[in-house]
Amino acid sequence: MAGVKSRGIGDTHQQFRSLQAIVNHIRSQEMFLQVLDREDTIPDMAKRLSREAITGELKSNKRLFLDFFYNMIALSGETDRIQDVEFKYVVIGQDIMEVDRCLLWYDDLELQMPFEIGEKFGKAVLGDQIVNIVDTITDFYKKAEARFDRELDGNLERCSLLVLEEHYPQSAFHITVRLPAIILNDFPVSL
Repeated sequence: MAGVKSRGIGDTHQQFRSLQAIVNHIRSQEMFLQVLDREDTIPDMAKRLSREAITGELKSNKRLFLDFFYNMIALSGETDRIQDVEFKYVVIGQDIMEVDRCLLWYDDLELQMPFEIGEKFGKAVLGDQIVNIVDTITDFYKKAEARFDRELDGNLERCSLLVLEEHYPQSAFHITVRLPAIILNDFPVSL
């Protein structure tokens, strides 16, 4: 099977593997910053300089992730690989929402996006005017489902919405939305 080539980066499987490597490097940098903050034996000046260097590289790596990600999903229609995005929201009350996780599914492989990027995507798809968060997420899903019903010729296996209501220890909703990743081209984010 010939791979789809794009901007000299390689086929989508190679791009997905590159995304995995970038995410692993981002996680190791974030863990290093956490360890650095807890370490008392390192002088303050050395901590500050290390933090500045790692923080700059971390931001650069997150931008690189976004570039690779957008490039990969832009070509998702040209390949037979499944590329979906899954948001996991936690809603407390009427006005407190957290994007718990954002996952990229590539066939049966999952990749948890860096938190900052996943949170931006999760909030971007809902827009600025959120009145009732659960209804806003449901309305967004219904519109996206209608779109993909047309674009995927009635095959909605890649679209799902799960809303669970929690009553104890406090009232909350846990909402999972899964859609083809191409939808994120409509909601660009940057760092």
